[in-house]
Amino acid sequence: MRFTLRQLSYFVAAGDAGSILKASENIHVSQPSISNAISHLENTFDIQLFIRHHAQGISLTTAGREFFREAKTLLAQAEQLHSFAGELSQQVIGTIEVGCFIPLAPIITPDLCHGFMARHPKSEIHVREAHQATLLQWLQQGSIDLALTYDLQIQNDVEFIPLAKLLPYVLLGAGHRLSSKKTLTLDELENEPLILLDLPLSSEYFMSLFSARSLKPLIKARTHLTEVQRGMVAKGYGYSLANVRPCNKQSLDGSELKYIRLANAYTPLTLGIAILRKLIQTPAQKSFIEYCIQSVSDDEIPGMTSTFD
Repeated sequence: MRFTLRQLSYFVAAGDAGSILKASENIHVSQPSISNAISHLENTFDIQLFIRHHAQGISLTTAGREFFREAKTLLAQAEQLHSFAGELSQQVIGTIEVGCFIPLAPIITPDLCHGFMARHPKSEIHVREAHQATLLQWLQQGSIDLALTYDLQIQNDVEFIPLAKLLPYVLLGAGHRLSSKKTLTLDELENEPLILLDLPLSSEYFMSLFSARSLKPLIKARTHLTEVQRGMVAKGYGYSLANVRPCNKQSLDGSELKYIRLANAYTPLTLGIAILRKLIQTPAQKSFIEYCIQSVSDDEIPGMTSTFD
């Protein structure tokens, strides 16, 4: 054979990313290795696969798009063959491409992935983090096999398997005047400065909690980074709302945080698994989904605490 599946996978990674640099970061392979694989394929088949744009990445040519489509099909068939061999030997083997909503990723994926691969040492999980819209796009493109995310804007062609409900709560610095309270209401917080986690869909969700009660929060700052959100709250800049409750109740600089329950009934976010309905799952993918169902519940979520202060 004049080319390898690895070379095809590097080419597909570059086509997905639209950049050799981004492809290198996504699949943890050096840029020269990816460039050499693409050049080898172009020389072997005597076609130009990409148009190179200085400082603006790469784009597929017309021939490149057709080659890209066939390459993805061939790689999928190779993966199915690999999984079929594992199924024959009653082993879970192969690679699983998992997407995860950014705030959830550092909390739940290390424990879930480590536990699954320890149970199935011939399996390998690759994790990619993104916002909800990108995760759903990746599912559509076949760039990921499944996504660990929330039940937000799930389309009809995507199946959502619920795992746990995450209630919103109040995040406070340990020195805040309200931090000794066992519960709080949004009415009590309306005139307090809010540090809003300003992520796509997440911010709309938090604002809807106020609007449902005809309240208007006093937004002091916005951030798309949970580390900044927790850091500002810990230093007393204001309060915040969140659904994810990490076991570590400290900001990055070691300042203490408090998790306070919201007193009234508020709509939770549902953590779960999003998969494409038409996807034929490999034994490894099926096993990982089953492992997540066994490992995640309302009472126990890897990396999170189920208690409030």
